[in-house]
Amino acid sequence: MYSAKTRFRQLFPIVIVLLGGCHSGHPTAAQSSPNEIPRLRPLNVVVVTVDTLRPDHLHCYGYPNIETPALDGLARRGVLFENAVAQTPLTPPSHASIFTGQNPNVHKVRNTGGFVLQSSSHPLARILQEQGWDTAAFIGSAVLKRLFGFNNGFSVYDDEMPRPGKRNEFREDPERRASVVVDHAIDWLHKRSSGRPYFLWVHIYDPHIPYRPPAEFALKYKGRPYDGEIAYADQQIARLFDAVGEKSPAEQTVTAVLSDHGESLGEHGEHTHGIFIYDSTLRIPFIMAGPGIPAGLRLKQQARTIDFLPTLLEVMGGRAPAYVQGVSLAPAFSGKTVASDISYAETLYPKMNMNWSELRAIRTNRWKYIRAPRPELYDLTSDPGETNNVIQQHGPEVRKFEAQLKNIISPDRKGTEKVETAMLDERVMDQLKSLGYLSSAGGRSYELSGTGIDPKDAVGILQLIDEAESGETNLPEAKRIELLRQALAKDPQNPSLYYQLGGRLEKNGRYDEALQLYRTALSKGIESGRLHSRIADLLLRGGQKEPAIIEYEKAAQINPADLDSQNNLATAYLEKGRLADAERVFKWILTNDGDYPAAQNGMGLVSIQKQDRNAARGYFERAAQLDPDLVEVYMNLGLLYEMAGDRPRARSSFETFLAKAPPAQYGSIIPRVRQELAALK
Repeated sequence: MYSAKTRFRQLFPIVIVLLGGCHSGHPTAAQSSPNEIPRLRPLNVVVVTVDTLRPDHLHCYGYPNIETPALDGLARRGVLFENAVAQTPLTPPSHASIFTGQNPNVHKVRNTGGFVLQSSSHPLARILQEQGWDTAAFIGSAVLKRLFGFNNGFSVYDDEMPRPGKRNEFREDPERRASVVVDHAIDWLHKRSSGRPYFLWVHIYDPHIPYRPPAEFALKYKGRPYDGEIAYADQQIARLFDAVGEKSPAEQTVTAVLSDHGESLGEHGEHTHGIFIYDSTLRIPFIMAGPGIPAGLRLKQQARTIDFLPTLLEVMGGRAPAYVQGVSLAPAFSGKTVASDISYAETLYPKMNMNWSELRAIRTNRWKYIRAPRPELYDLTSDPGETNNVIQQHGPEVRKFEAQLKNIISPDRKGTEKVETAMLDERVMDQLKSLGYLSSAGGRSYELSGTGIDPKDAVGILQLIDEAESGETNLPEAKRIELLRQALAKDPQNPSLYYQLGGRLEKNGRYDEALQLYRTALSKGIESGRLHSRIADLLLRGGQKEPAIIEYEKAAQINPADLDSQNNLATAYLEKGRLADAERVFKWILTNDGDYPAAQNGMGLVSIQKQDRNAARGYFERAAQLDPDLVEVYMNLGLLYEMAGDRPRARSSFETFLAKAPPAQYGSIIPRVRQELAALK
């Protein structure tokens, strides 16, 4: 019988597996505010953001076909803004506007993915934390993970998504149910004991596609799954409100519920959101209640997401810092007019994801002007559905709105705006460079010229995509692939189509076709870290380790924040015996996210190679603590305990591995581990 050390060396090439997953880093330390804010009243603050929620699908906004008692009750206790709008129909930039009071072109989060709310920003959580509030956030979707900077000012930022179950393309699902998010928030409320006021943010993602409400709500709202998701979200909000009420009297609590954007539901040829900036995706519910807020008030003045922060601060006895672009809506509570009539809106999603033109808009209580290759003007008073473009009849209004748009976009400069993606916070980027990992890591630059394909002229492409990706039909996979091929034939410069079609091909085991498709995208000048990462994964699947490493390195240069690809790169380095390179990348991952379990496991493997068993044990045990379902770490611990002569813990670790390891993934390893376990008995 070989020694445990010898057997570990024999198993070592097997135990190095491609790991994914993203756990979040830690909040940056608060810095002094650039604008002094008066001492605030010690009120508790509860903010619930419900993703993708149209106001005209809520009972309190006049929709009779749904039951939303929690939000109805909040509206009775406070103020409901009937004409509230977002600055963008995208989750990260809209939340950045909610919490900073700034337009997207100022806070610099311009799209979903590719942008980070910089640590130099001063959002609501940081303002309150600096004044002594306990701060906690509970997040329903991976698009708001702390990697993107939204943890700024939060002592607790709960954003770990569930494991993907049978799907294995991603390490984490992009969302978790409202019940889970609310459970975590309630648990935090019950465990608090500091006696300080608190700020609690709960983000509920359920109304977002795919619309799959729990069975009770699917049955009650049969044929209307979007409404079912909303009713379910309201039920969970009621649970949260009950828990808040037990711990915090109403006279000491400000509660706000608003959405980041709406949902098109087929209007204007769009089924979801992000492409257009019509009111179907810009109008949002916005309700506030608490001390100083009149009960049962309904306001018709336009309210913007950027107005939430200054409104809350005034309710709390403060004022908005100078950098805030929104205005307080509190004077409107007593009938005064507030300067919220001009609202800026943008979507850069068509530009960055589809290679079409970006869209920008000015919205007032009456008008909506959309700057596009074929510009649009709508009279919202007579045409709330925005179906009759009257731009030819209202030249003076168009010139006025265009001047306002230019002033908002570039008040101090002329020329075309350029936007550069920022994958990492500036401080993290400095750390990366100090490690010698990358000499430079710049984002991609986009010129916002307002030219290119007008999104409304590409509705046919959207329809093909929506049909191919619909979760509401039993369309065969072959037909879905064919629809995406049709779309790509019509729009061969559209990056999103390559990812969607490639993903379908991979899902169906057509790996060679997917690889060829991704290479075709590169040949057409479409360049992204995601593209190189997918190519690398497919090369690795085919046993081509050296070419895979080259592609992973390209992906890392383009997007160093993609920790999954970084982990795959480090693992590939280990397999090739490039220990120093593997260690460097694993350390970079842990610099960016110290709670990334796969990197902890990887550093354990590096430590074994360096004959440092104590360090290896610490890394492996930390990985198991962070992710109890990271099955291979139990095999690593078992071998390590066996080498140390700790037979009981070795047996326990091997037994845990065998209980958790899926045979399809670990079929070649399981018999070896059983042999080790038998030898210990």
